[in-house]
Amino acid sequence: MRIALTIARNTFREAIRDRILYGILFFAVALILFSLVLGQISFDEEIRVTIDVGLSGISFFSVLMSIFLGITLLHKEIEKRTIYTVLSKPVPRPMYVIGKFLGLSATLLVLNLMMLAVFLLVLRIQGGTAGGGLAMALLLVYVETLLIIGLAMFFGSFSSPFLSGLFCLGLFVAGRNADLIGELARRESLSFLAPVLEVAGAILPSLYLFYPSGKMVEGSWVTVHGRFVESGYLVHATGYGLAYTAVLLALSILLLSRRDFV
Repeated sequence: MRIALTIARNTFREAIRDRILYGILFFAVALILFSLVLGQISFDEEIRVTIDVGLSGISFFSVLMSIFLGITLLHKEIEKRTIYTVLSKPVPRPMYVIGKFLGLSATLLVLNLMMLAVFLLVLRIQGGTAGGGLAMALLLVYVETLLIIGLAMFFGSFSSPFLSGLFCLGLFVAGRNADLIGELARRESLSFLAPVLEVAGAILPSLYLFYPSGKMVEGSWVTVHGRFVESGYLVHATGYGLAYTAVLLALSILLLSRRDFV
C-alpha cells in the first residue's frame, strides 16, 4: 500500500499544478458568484436559487475536472514515457491504478473544498445557513466525482483522450437520465425495445442518484432545502457509487495489465 500512496502523492502534485484545471475552477467560482445576481432578481427565493445554482455548479464542474484529469492522466505518462520508468520497477499495476485514483481523488477533494468555500460565502451573504441536508448533498456530489474519475480512468486505459472524453460526457448525460430509460422500458408502445432498454438501464451509472434535490424517494421528499436528506437514501446512493467505482477500477487494472509497456 505504501507504493500506492507514493504514486498518489506524486499524482496529486502533478495534477494540482495543471493550469487548465484552474481555468475550469475559475468558471465554477464565477457561476457560484453569479448566483448572487440571480438571487436578487428572483422573488423571495434568494437562498433557494443560491443553493440550486451553487450545487449545480459544483457538481457540473467537478465532473468536468474529473473527466479532464482522468482521461489525460495515463496518456501524458505514456507520451512522456514516465510510465515505462515506473512500471519497469517492482510496481504492481493494481497499486499503480489505485495510486493514480487516490491522487486524483485528493486533487478533486481540494478543488471541491475551494468551490465549497466560495459557495458558503455566497450563501452567508444571502442570509442562508448550511444545514445537514446541504452537507449530505455535497457528500453525494463528491461520490459522483469519484465515480466519474473511475469512468475516465477506465476509458483512458484503452482509448485516446478525445474518444475517452466523448464516452465520459455521453455516459454522464445518459447516467443523469438513467431513470427515464427505465420508464421508457415499461411503456407498451416501446415493448419491442424493452430488453435493450432494461440492459442499458442496468449498465449505465445511475448518476441521477447523486443530485437528490427535488426527488421523490419511496414516498419521501428528499431535498437539500429542508433540514435533512433521508439517511437511507444517502447510504444507498453512496454505497452504489463506491461499488460502481470499484468495478471500474478493477476493469482498468485488468485492461492495463494486458498492455505491454515494458
